[in-house]
Amino acid sequence: MLLYQLTQWFEERTTLQQELQRGSDGEHTGELQQRIKEVEDQLYSHAERWKNAIQEASYLQFPYENPLLDDDMIL
Repeated sequence: MLLYQLTQWFEERTTLQQELQRGSDGEHTGELQQRIKEVEDQLYSHAERWKNAIQEASYLQFPYENPLLDDDMIL
């Protein structure tokens, strides 16, 4: 779900930037820049949550062990 939300925010940011580059009146430009900043803040917030969720999940995993490939058995 977090990845989907990141994708949605990124698409909105891209659309807003394209609209800003196409050019618009000065008043609308300020609104677009403000909205881009808000979307970027959301992107960073969601990306941090996603990164933390992945890190937390990796702490819960058990290390992989395969007794057939254990080096000690060769010695």
